[in-house]
Amino acid sequence: MKRVIRQKPAKSGTRVRDLVRLLDQMASLYGQMFTFIDEKLAAMRRSDDVAMTSASGKEQLLADRLAEREGLRKQLMDAVGEEIGLASKSGRRLTVSQLANRLTGADKAALLASADRLRQQVAKVSQANRVAGVVAREVVNHLRWIFAAVRPGDEKPTGYSKSGVVMSQSAGPMFDAVG
Repeated sequence: MKRVIRQKPAKSGTRVRDLVRLLDQMASLYGQMFTFIDEKLAAMRRSDDVAMTSASGKEQLLADRLAEREGLRKQLMDAVGEEIGLASKSGRRLTVSQLANRLTGADKAALLASADRLRQQVAKVSQANRVAGVVAREVVNHLRWIFAAVRPGDEKPTGYSKSGVVMSQSAGPMFDAVG
């Protein structure tokens, strides 16, 4: 007969509440970051390089703060793990769902709700960053094309490389030039 050992939910203490507060702070920081990315996108549409630089600087400061908070989150996960009876430093390897499954009552509900808020904010920021990346790549490609088209010199008419990039005829392979 196979014996199943069921793990009894552990009681938690103040560390879980600290973790919930930290996750909420991180969600707030991601919300602020979304605002700065949105400002950067608006500046890109206006071609306002000063506003783009400003928004990027604010975004970098928040990224630094989030990295700091992530280290604290790992420490708190370890502390919560120890509080509920896990081995030292093993709490950080748990997902929030795994940790919540070991908790009961209000702590479990608060942790899951906080993690969900954070997840939503991270998804918003990720999507906005993807859009900003696409816009930036398209702007750079457009500028390359413009600069290639207006390049001064006594070059022959412009042509295209095998990859479709605009280039001057004089930019051909060295072998053609030396025979």
